[in-house]
Amino acid sequence: MVRSTNSAVRQDAAPAVSERQQSRVAKRAAAAKPAVKSEPIELPQDIDSSTAFQLIAASIFRQVGANEGAVRSANPQGVHQMRIGLRRMRAAISVFAQLVDDPETTRLKQELRWLTGRLGPARDLHLLALRLRRARGAAPERQKRLQVVETMRNEALATAIAALATDRYRKLQTDVWAWIEAGDWLGGAARRQVPRRARDFADAVLAKRARKIARRARELEALDVEGRHQLRIAAKKLYYAMGFFESLYDGRKSRERMADYQRKVKELLDHLGALNDLAVQQQLTGSLTPVVRQSDGLAVIAPSRHERTKTERLLKSAGRAGRELADAKSFWD
Repeated sequence: MVRSTNSAVRQDAAPAVSERQQSRVAKRAAAAKPAVKSEPIELPQDIDSSTAFQLIAASIFRQVGANEGAVRSANPQGVHQMRIGLRRMRAAISVFAQLVDDPETTRLKQELRWLTGRLGPARDLHLLALRLRRARGAAPERQKRLQVVETMRNEALATAIAALATDRYRKLQTDVWAWIEAGDWLGGAARRQVPRRARDFADAVLAKRARKIARRARELEALDVEGRHQLRIAAKKLYYAMGFFESLYDGRKSRERMADYQRKVKELLDHLGALNDLAVQQQLTGSLTPVVRQSDGLAVIAPSRHERTKTERLLKSAGRAGRELADAKSFWD
């Protein structure tokens, strides 16, 4: 299934947001600070697995912190980039799970998930507002729906901004940096059955994740919505992992094969992401129905023929991309 966006919107937007707060969000957006994308990760060839994780995690969390200003200024792209940073951090924890597994890591994963949940509705509603703006025609119903969506988006942005002002967020910042630099997981790293050399660790992790994805990707068109969602999560973690370890593969042949493999994973993710965006936006449109009916008496709008055709086309494209990925040559040893 797709993300539980409806419940997230209701939960985060439940407290009433005053007109004054919405006006404040609009003013911030007018002078929004720029969003910050991820930085390249460069790992020395002889680096050990523990130090590699520390460098990777530090790079990722810098992206999270660097987007605070953009989020506080109500920049939807800042929300998007901070979410990407949080997802990359959770992916890094998953990729290095064998190394960093301990109670503190588990607690921090929950806190990272909490913050991601506070940012999610603002991003999803922003995409829905863009979709409604780009839709053909200017029917009164569409304009009214757009007004409702933009109001909800501003409420969700206010919720995201408020989350960054909490003691919980400040503690998360402090705790994550302490965990990266001197967490308890470091004391148990030597006792765990983890390859000491980061390149050996990367080979094993990438090979294992790629095998699991290949089996599902080959039969993608037979998967249900939940199956496609789980495949997308697994493929995204693999894509992030390749970015984490990319600098370790310095041979010409390895780099060429990695670039080809990354391209195939990215193509699959693009198709699966487009399918997920359609499903999320349809969920959100459905969740707006009671709100719109209360004020405007508008009826439910079922997915259009264009949306159904687009979904079918994306499924075929995703299936083709999945088969190409399953047949791709590996770049790891």
